[in-house]
Amino acid sequence: MANGLALIGPSHWGLANYPPGATFGPRRMRDYEFVWIVEGDVEYTVDRQPHAAPAGSIVLCRPGVTDHFRWDPKRRTRHAFFHFHIDRLPRDWPAAKDWPAVATPVAGDVLVPLFQYVLTWAQQADAPTLHRTIELMLHTFVTGRRATHALPEDVAPDPVDRAVAHLHRTLETDPSAPITLDDLSEAACVTPEHLCRVFKRSLDLSPMECVRLARLDRSVVLLSRSNFSIGQIADMCGFASQFHFSRRFREAFGDTPTEVRKRIRTGATPPLPKLLRNSPMR
Repeated sequence: MANGLALIGPSHWGLANYPPGATFGPRRMRDYEFVWIVEGDVEYTVDRQPHAAPAGSIVLCRPGVTDHFRWDPKRRTRHAFFHFHIDRLPRDWPAAKDWPAVATPVAGDVLVPLFQYVLTWAQQADAPTLHRTIELMLHTFVTGRRATHALPEDVAPDPVDRAVAHLHRTLETDPSAPITLDDLSEAACVTPEHLCRVFKRSLDLSPMECVRLARLDRSVVLLSRSNFSIGQIADMCGFASQFHFSRRFREAFGDTPTEVRKRIRTGATPPLPKLLRNSPMR
């Protein structure tokens, strides 16, 4: 991995079931082992320090320690495991003795699907792929960055939706057509003052900033997919002059239209639309 982590494995893996009240250990660890507690609530003790590991937890066992598992006393315990060796650790990582012993479940935890992938393909996937998967697991476990979240829904207020829809309809019909704040507020069925407030809360933009960015987004398409001159594109997208267009374009994208067009023609990716960056999904 780019961060300097390198490991070997999995060297041994499987699933195990225990009846209520069973134990395992103490044992002296010689390598690393990830343990996924699929069913049952477990107590994992490492060097005499107990850690709760409820169902869904991931346990990391480290070489050089003495550990012990006390499986659920009231119901069966089911767990999956695999062993691995670490060849090299990143210099900026904490010492292994300071790593967490147990990662208890969190919403959207990425460790479980990664663990499932290792178990599913341990005998069939190529070694580099498995190594990278385990490396990602270990990095995620040590850093604690395990949670994922669903993408937020577009929750723009109705006036914003109506105004933006009017903006896009107008630009589709005539990209150079003038669009005023009064036009947008009339389409949104609210006062101009109220529209400015809801735009700011929803998009962190004023309505007229949104209009300008929509025009600039259209200009990027023309720069990358037409032979129109910069002046023609400025006029077609509703800017007062080529100078005004170039200045606003550079403010938005960091480069002039000419510079962006040159890069696109040499294979570079066009800039991301500004309105996409400022949408409620950001």
